[in-house]
Amino acid sequence: LRGATSLTKLTAPPPTAVATERVIRSLDASRRAVRLDLALRNAGHALGQTVGHVLAAVMLADGEVTLVLDRPGRMPTAPWSSTADPAAWRLAAAIADEELVADARLAGQPCPTLVQLGTIVSATTTPGIVGGELFVDLEAFGMVCLDGPAAATTDIIRGLVASLQLSPIGQLVNLVGHSLPGTDDGCTEPIVLGSTPIEQAASLDEALDRAAVMLGSTPTAIGGRRTFELRARGAGGESWEPAVLISGAVGHNPDVLRELVSATRGGGRGLAVVLAGAVEGASLTLTAAGDGWVLERLGVSIVPVGLASADREALTEVLAISADVVPLTRPQELIAAPPAMEVADAPWELLVRVLGAVEVVTRSGEPVAFERGKALELVAWLSQHRERPTRSSARTALWELAVRDATFANVVSDARRAMARALTPPVNEEWIERTLTEDLPLHPLVLSDAELLRSRLQACAGRDAQQVIDALRPALAHVAGMPFAATNYLWPDAEGVSSALTMLVTSAATECARCGLELDDIDTVFWATGQGLKVLPGHEELIGLRMRAHAQRGDQAGVRREFESYERALHADLWSDEEPAPKLVELRHELLAQRVRTIA
Repeated sequence: LRGATSLTKLTAPPPTAVATERVIRSLDASRRAVRLDLALRNAGHALGQTVGHVLAAVMLADGEVTLVLDRPGRMPTAPWSSTADPAAWRLAAAIADEELVADARLAGQPCPTLVQLGTIVSATTTPGIVGGELFVDLEAFGMVCLDGPAAATTDIIRGLVASLQLSPIGQLVNLVGHSLPGTDDGCTEPIVLGSTPIEQAASLDEALDRAAVMLGSTPTAIGGRRTFELRARGAGGESWEPAVLISGAVGHNPDVLRELVSATRGGGRGLAVVLAGAVEGASLTLTAAGDGWVLERLGVSIVPVGLASADREALTEVLAISADVVPLTRPQELIAAPPAMEVADAPWELLVRVLGAVEVVTRSGEPVAFERGKALELVAWLSQHRERPTRSSARTALWELAVRDATFANVVSDARRAMARALTPPVNEEWIERTLTEDLPLHPLVLSDAELLRSRLQACAGRDAQQVIDALRPALAHVAGMPFAATNYLWPDAEGVSSALTMLVTSAATECARCGLELDDIDTVFWATGQGLKVLPGHEELIGLRMRAHAQRGDQAGVRREFESYERALHADLWSDEEPAPKLVELRHELLAQRVRTIA
């Protein structure tokens, strides 16, 4: 709305969307979601020291939270207490959310694949949780199977997909589906709901391959540790985002099922799988029995949460309307450059543009869409700090105040995911490398326009004028304006990066224009100096070259106009004393005097 112009009219939403939104608002459970998030991170901080992890959570109407842990015997620490079940911790309803914050701030969200399964109707080990809402961490179990009637299973799967896509704690979850409800067999179009799309594969085998690509180097990087521990402790400054594979089909290839069982055995390694039908070796199976579904491993029976097809369509309509905005036009496109000379650029696949408006583009010029502005800023920062790209330096540069480890990890993950969505990185590699150290290197195939220009300028040494023009023109064509234009980044000016990039552009433009003047290529002179003046209006050397080009054409009026434009640039600069440079004043007199002598 802030971008709407005068006389813009707001389109009224359809009545169906209004009715759906009213229902959603009447069911607001944001406070409960916040409490559950705080409880998990608070417990994660405590469990991170013991290598324990959470399998499931139960939340009662009064705010009491019970966590089901991986094994009995883990002694709770305040504010948690023990329960009748030796493998569970209890957070009393009387414990205020504020009491959880201190320890919760020290941990990342350890259970991003937590989903609500349903309401507990019976419990064998902890009767006090009957009536509570059951949440399970899909990744902690590894493989979860739904063994029941097809119609009910379909609704549950549809609900799980929507829950993951709209989860307030699962923004960094990668989703891939196969034969999902409401799609045709072999459909590969992504399902978009909220901010997290779910990719679709034509087969379960392909879905597994895609999930492996989404995980990237995570299985190797974590070694024998669990992602719960790494997220809770903020190890490596990463979010360790998981991949969830969901299939609504039955009758899968036994070899693929065995591979899935093997890949998810023990859980907690980054991959979660949800399948329709029972599978031997699955970590958790929901079995339909009478009026409920039994989860034998947890010792509970539940009435599951499902999402009917009509309800999902209504939800999709509301979200589509809320996201319907008028796109801004792009004022500056990539300028097509002529064929380059023998000077070759370093190989690249993604280009970080900092000479003008900041963006990341593919070779075809398609921009990379980042969900967070800080993610784009991080990539820009990394592109300008190749020698020492450390996490602590990046955090100091991007934020004036200290931020939580989880906040920085989320920004790193968003940057990595956004670039991977735009262009798949090389096999077993990622555009921003995952490490358990302080280093956060950007992939060598991600270059900035400034790096391309710098390498070409350096390659011009010892070459003739035409070769210099051929070398610099393609790189100068990327210059769109002042470095980091239209941003409020604090670090470029403070670190002198903006000044260095400005000097780089003006130097390259000066060399290109000087060679053009030498070859009597006046068009190149004006084009190159124009590119340089985009970053620094009134640059003395560039103005001087333009004045000489006018004089070389015999255009004395052009010489005067150029000098007058230089004076206007000085007047517009608040930090200038508005006095023209003596060398330009002298040059003006010299060029105009030449014309007088020629006439005489």
